[in-house]
Order: sequence, then structure tokens, then C-alpha cells
Amino acid sequence: MRTIWLARHGYREDIANASWHETAERPYDTPLSKEGRIMALDTGAFLADRSIEAIYTSPFLRAIETAGLIASRADAPIYIEQGLCELLHEEWFPGQPVYVSPFEMQKHYPQIATDYCSRVTPSYPEDEAAGDVDRRCLATIEAILNESWHTTLWVGHAASVGGLARSLMGHCEGVCFEMCGLTQLVNQGDEWRVASSGTDHLSITEAELRA
Repeated sequence: MRTIWLARHGYREDIANASWHETAERPYDTPLSKEGRIMALDTGAFLADRSIEAIYTSPFLRAIETAGLIASRADAPIYIEQGLCELLHEEWFPGQPVYVSPFEMQKHYPQIATDYCSRVTPSYPEDEAAGDVDRRCLATIEAILNESWHTTLWVGHAASVGGLARSLMGHCEGVCFEMCGLTQLVNQGDEWRVASSGTDHLSITEAELRA
């Protein structure tokens, strides 16, 4: 049996601080807020005894920071995988996004594997309604499932969490889309199903912050 934990990144600085974009070098690449960092550490504490062997993360800063803070509690290597990235909507991004270098991020999160080569490179722009994200997520899944692991964590965004779930199960029923929410998927033969999902592991949730 193999287990995949799906997680959306933690709470974003641009939501907590609406003026963040005004001085940001890359306004499309927000970091975590202080609340988001707490969420990520809570998630790491919860996963610490779940035998996580590898963490695959989107290349966006908020996802890498989430993965890095989780890895500080749930010791595992981090692989930056572009196939898990945000929907590359042309209204959100002026062009193909430029990401922070893995070598730069490794200074803050030493478990990042700088020799990992992304298995999938998304094309810009993407149209979610046309199925671009689902096709990209399926290609990512096919590549990552060929790696050697039994239990892993994939950190992405609402679009990629949904795309991954649909590609694995054919639907998103039971999947948690809240920031730092977790969905545990287990396989039985070639079938994947939701074993658990939710935000009970968090001391503060997105729903509470937005209330």
C-alpha cells in the first residue's frame, strides 16, 4: 500500500497584509504570513510520526516555505516540482513565472534537494476550464509514482490539489482545500481513495482567519 498526503500551502502574506504587493519584488509570489508559518509547523508536527519519506512541493515561495517548515518537524527531503505549481492564469502572471532558486531556498531549508530535476514543466498560460491543469497534474503523477517511496507529501495550491485528486480518483469528493488542510489518499490495487481529510491538526485555520 502507498500513501499520499495532499496539502495546500499555508496562509499567504498578501491576504494577511493587503498592501504587501506594493513593495514586493515578485508580487505574484507571496510568502507565508506568520499565521501560515504556524499552520505549516502544526502540519509538520502532525506528520512527524507518519513516516513521510519525501516531500514534493510547488516552486512558488509559499509552497516551498510550507514544505520547509513541515520538513523541520517531519524529517524528509524536499523536491521542488513545477508540476505541482499554481494555475498559470494569464490574468495572474505577466509571463512564465520566475521562481526563487532552489540553491537560495536551501540556505533557509536545508532539506531541499538541489540536484532534483522537475519531472514536468508547465506551459504558460494555462486554461483550467480547458483541462490544462488536470493534464499537467496527471503527467506529474505518472512521473512521481515511478519514484521509490511508500508514503509521501505533495504540497500545492487549490488548483493543483484538485487536479491531483481528479487524476488519481476521478473526483474531488472528500478532499480538503483549506490552506494547510490535509487529505490522506491510500491505494488499493490501482484504486485511490480518501482515508482522512481536514484541518483538525491545525491550531488556527483559514476559515477562522477569514471570519
